[in-house]
Amino acid sequence: MANERKIAEQLKALAHPARLRILRFLLKGPSCATLTNREVDISQPNLSQHLKILTEAGIIDFRKIGTKKCFYISKPDFVAELFKLFDNEREKVILEEDDLRNIYGTE
Repeated sequence: MANERKIAEQLKALAHPARLRILRFLLKGPSCATLTNREVDISQPNLSQHLKILTEAGIIDFRKIGTKKCFYISKPDFVAELFKLFDNEREKVILEEDDLRNIYGTE
């Protein structure tokens, strides 16, 4: 049960367009907040809030270098696979009524 809760929190953290843009950018490599802010094109306070949410979810982390925070993806394989999954245009599966009849043995 605790694992499902953690997964749900991570998915919730991912469920925002700005956070997805941040993650796409960080997949290229670590970045300080200033550079990330220029690339993602959102306000600095908004960026800080999104970085905090992603950090608390354990998806990204940071190292302090002097006065700057350098952010990086702590689960790069997970994030890369997630983008592959959603970026891949797969064939849509259609479940037909006859399929349901066969599964449940009803007429």
